[in-house]
Amino acid sequence: MTIKKFMSLKEGCDYLEKGITKLYDIVDGFPEPNFTPYHHIMLYTTVYNMCYRIPPYNYVPYNYAQQLLNKYKEACEKYIKSRVLPSLREKKDEVLLREVLRRWSIYKTMAKRLSHFFFSLQRKLSCSLQQFSFISFYHLVYQEMNKEIMDAMFSMIDRKLAGEQIDQNFVYNTFGFYLEFDEYTRKNKPEEKKMNPSPEALSKKIKLVSSDEDVFEVECSVALMSKKIEEIIETIPVGDDVNTIPIALSTKMLTMFIEYCEKHNSVPKYVDLKNWDAQFVDVDRETLFDLQTSAGYMRIDSLLKLAWDKIDSMIKDKTPEEIAQFYVS
Repeated sequence: MTIKKFMSLKEGCDYLEKGITKLYDIVDGFPEPNFTPYHHIMLYTTVYNMCYRIPPYNYVPYNYAQQLLNKYKEACEKYIKSRVLPSLREKKDEVLLREVLRRWSIYKTMAKRLSHFFFSLQRKLSCSLQQFSFISFYHLVYQEMNKEIMDAMFSMIDRKLAGEQIDQNFVYNTFGFYLEFDEYTRKNKPEEKKMNPSPEALSKKIKLVSSDEDVFEVECSVALMSKKIEEIIETIPVGDDVNTIPIALSTKMLTMFIEYCEKHNSVPKYVDLKNWDAQFVDVDRETLFDLQTSAGYMRIDSLLKLAWDKIDSMIKDKTPEEIAQFYVS
């Protein structure tokens, strides 16, 4: 194909569609030849001409930026609906989580390569094409499969807390996926009506019982830093009497959870706890793994991210072999 300086919307979109379909097959591992440099240039130039070129004087000037943005979104959504969702439906538990992680990784590769074709369009937008691709995955995959994904995550956490050996690298990647989408959810989801206990209620005590049957009495405001406890309290109203809530954490992990929450609950938000946090997660590898799992179980996002970042820093610049050894040793 010879790129024309002026082409109709249909001509341009038809050519792009062929390249997009080829990209789908390449990232999914089908026996499809990779793009040649010439093919890349042709796709890039097609988008450029549709965004910027002024047609001959006897044509009406055009700018297909909005239509191209719609095409980019359509390409992301089509891949998700035709390739991602069919591979996730009917799967459960660890099989589902592994497929979600695999598909998320492939999808990010696809969206990144797709954005290279649409680079000229990116210069006309106020936000990144990557954001549009992320939104598509969130709305079509995460929202539809959220319950199944979270059930699978909690099942994995329960198994690990029960002492079952689970691939730590798999746990790490799963929490990384969860954090990415939880951060997006908090930024873009409309504010929901949350519990708004009175100061008197927040100062009341709640008894938390560890899996070792040790009892810890904490203020309600401390316990409510955990989304899991918040959900429990919403179903069991806090009355005049102290509530006793069993928590599937060891005494060691529950002690660390309480220490973290009490510290972060007792200081104003503007106080920098970076140094304290760094010391808090300066623990042995096994404790750090347990802390990460426990934070996910208790759904304390800030603690989960803290543990996740610590692990990330420990494997940074390591070879794949060293990373594998880090998780199994």
